[in-house]
Amino acid sequence: MRYRWGALLAGAVWLPGAAAAQFSPVGVPKGLLRVELDGALETVDRRYFGGTSEEFAADLASPALGADRIPGFAEADAALGRITQVGGARLNLGQLTATAQGSRNSAAVGLGFGITSHISVFARLPLARTTVKTTLTLDSTSSNAGINPADPVFGAQAGAAQTSQFISDFTGALQSLEARLQAGVYDGDPAVRALAQSTLNSGTALRNDLAGLLLDPATASTFVPTAGSQLGTALNARIQALQATLSGSLGVTGFTTTPALPVTRASQDALTAYLTDPRGPIAGRVAEAPLSQRGDAEVGAVFTLIDRWNDDAKGTGIRFAVSGLYRLGTGFPARPSFFLDIGTGTGHAALGGTATADIGVGRFGIRLTGGYLQQRPADDLLRVTPPDQPYAPFNHIKTVRVNPGDVFTLGAHPFVRLVPGFAIQAGVDHLHEGAETVAYLSASDSIPGVPASVLALDSEIGVTTFSAGITYATPGISKPGAKGIPVDAFWTLGRVVAGSGGRVSKFQSMRGGVRVYFRIFQ
Repeated sequence: MRYRWGALLAGAVWLPGAAAAQFSPVGVPKGLLRVELDGALETVDRRYFGGTSEEFAADLASPALGADRIPGFAEADAALGRITQVGGARLNLGQLTATAQGSRNSAAVGLGFGITSHISVFARLPLARTTVKTTLTLDSTSSNAGINPADPVFGAQAGAAQTSQFISDFTGALQSLEARLQAGVYDGDPAVRALAQSTLNSGTALRNDLAGLLLDPATASTFVPTAGSQLGTALNARIQALQATLSGSLGVTGFTTTPALPVTRASQDALTAYLTDPRGPIAGRVAEAPLSQRGDAEVGAVFTLIDRWNDDAKGTGIRFAVSGLYRLGTGFPARPSFFLDIGTGTGHAALGGTATADIGVGRFGIRLTGGYLQQRPADDLLRVTPPDQPYAPFNHIKTVRVNPGDVFTLGAHPFVRLVPGFAIQAGVDHLHEGAETVAYLSASDSIPGVPASVLALDSEIGVTTFSAGITYATPGISKPGAKGIPVDAFWTLGRVVAGSGGRVSKFQSMRGGVRVYFRIFQ
């Protein structure tokens, strides 16, 4: 399943300085080279959807697993409705519960250089390791379906032979009926002839539906009703009624076989094999498989308009800077073979800017930030299916053109300086990401009846994060000849505390970093 993790990582801000120490300047003072090293440990097991908290893996679970989560079941349900003539016929594998624990551990190295007292440039490259541990548990007590005995992958040779023989006998009986009609056997009795014609028509439709449901390699369902279920009983009753009509007044005898239906309900092992076996229709992955790759690299520049900061915690200080950033899109997005995955980045380039204001009065102060990020379209390999139907066939993995929504951020981080350079801080950040658009890259990629736009359902989101921690910055670092070790550092704990719109991951994070400055020129 696809999630837009790049915008949802708790506290992960894509503009310089927002995650750094509250007294550290956003830009780099003139003549200084800044070397940065920071990291984060992030975990998630819950999410918001429509503002309501629920399991991280909620889309994988179902109270009655069927077409609600497995889109391939829709055709089987429709066929069963025609075959059994039972209203609302639906395959049900039972109650499926799903839990997941995701993590993203990252480290980043960055460089910044102060060109003038107002202008500096920076670059940053993150590396990340992500993983999701997913647990699916099936309770088949309420199930009405089991493995199709004739399935070429999960069935058995005996079941395939029985169903094949049934379809062959069915076809032979219909051919005999048609031959008798053409020979005029029923012409002497109009009522019998009408019965023969209607039986031929309805029998042909029934045979085609049964062959499509049970045997045809292109359309057969891996799961079919158990023999003792309501649908299984109705299916056999329909066949037996037709056989009675044929062998009775229509005089077509010899058709007595029945198709193979499962006698046991779907099991946990059967479901897991169906979802993950590479020979099956879905060929997805549930087992934990860490992804270790680079994230989205960033380059940019900072223009400091005002820098009258009160390093000595006396009087009023103010600092204001604007930043521009280009995200290279070098990260690896979530993998389409996994039903639930976290990427190391978005894989999309982006261009953005932010404004940062630091205001200090004595020991107290606040950092205010506001930003905008325009994410660029790119080609992604995705499993094309609605977010709440994750178990789509493997052949739904297509190349699509994804145009992510624009991102707006606001942040407020008040702080209290305990001693010069050292402070405790807390803050709130809010992020809004607009709805995305998705289209097939080419006509050859399109899936009949499944528009690529289903991937963009509920893609507009709002994320609110709370964080608190401690910060340190060497006082007077921007002044030539300043005393002390030229370093600043931070350590924070963060948590997503609210989400609106679509699926918002409730990440919890611990972040820390250090920046060391080296003077290159005065």
